[in-house]
Amino acid sequence: MENSRDRDIGILGHSIGFLAEALRYLKARAILAGEEAKAAGVQYGIAAAMVAVALFVAVLGYVFLVVTAVFAIGLAFDSEYAWVGVLGGAALLHLGGAVALVFVAKSRVGNAPFPETLAEIDKDRIWLSQLTKKN
Repeated sequence: MENSRDRDIGILGHSIGFLAEALRYLKARAILAGEEAKAAGVQYGIAAAMVAVALFVAVLGYVFLVVTAVFAIGLAFDSEYAWVGVLGGAALLHLGGAVALVFVAKSRVGNAPFPETLAEIDKDRIWLSQLTKKN
């Protein structure tokens, strides 16, 4: 049996009540998502820092490996300053590799980005200019 309070509220009152409950539910979920985002941000921040440190340590290891190889090759020669020439050769080899990588990257990026989108925009521009000429 319906009481008089339910009859007095009506459909508008029920709709407002439903909307209020839906907003309260969404607010609770947003607060939970915010807390989880903070925790995830800390975890991903720590992981990113560790990756950065690992990359730095790997670069240092590579540098020490190259220096060791240079001195080892320098010792194989009978000259006191052979390591200087070997080190210069290693430097030129690495600089040449860097230049080659730059040229490869430039050739891969040489094309304009989003060619299909740019073609559609050009079609739209031409269509609009023809439309304005007719009017």
